Amino acid sequence: MQKIILHLCADTGSDTKPYRDAGYNVILVGSAIGVENYHPPKDVYGIIANPVCTEFSVARGVHRASNSERGMFLVEQCLRIVSECNENGGLKFWALENPATGRLRKFIGKPSFTYEPWEFGSPWTKRTALWGRFNAPEKPYKRWEEVPMIQGLPTYQGRGKPSLAKMHKAHVRFIPEFSCFDPQSDMEFRSLCPQRFAQAFYEANL
Repeated sequence: MQKIILHLCADTGSDTKPYRDAGYNVILVGSAIGVENYHPPKDVYGIIANPVCTEFSVARGVHRASNSERGMFLVEQCLRIVSECNENGGLKFWALENPATGRLRKFIGKPSFTYEPWEFGSPWTKRTALWGRFNAPEKPYKRWEEVPMIQGLPTYQGRGKPSLAKMHKAHVRFIPEFSCFDPQSDMEFRSLCPQRFAQAFYEANL
């Protein structure tokens, strides 16, 4: 029997690609279904959730209470589904992902794990946080200088590290690990999970 992985608030499904490749039954619950309307099946093995992070951003003055309330609605629906899966039994892990620099920690506390893509060998920055119950993958790189570089990725304002948040969807052609994706917008491109991290997370949470 295939193990069931739920991917909540899923866009391209990039976070759960290693599970799909390994033959797991990955159920993508995106905007077409809506997490607010979703009730999980029994015996879900794992959950990865990507609630929209815009509402918790500290960039460009995005900090109104109403924004946070809208964002928390999705987070709360994801946590409801986690709770239902725990009650149904069989849930081995769950992780809720958001930018580590955002305001979500003010609402649900300190994240369980944070990482930069380059710490897993993807040569760019996008500090990311995970909340939940899971086995944290080991970070293979401790120093930026040790990370294999990719030609064609831009740097900004004299910074030595490319930032995914500053890139555009056209840069996907320079990133081999994203060659299987076809992002339709800059936002979709920037939301792609680094596949080296996704693989490491999968290996730690089989």
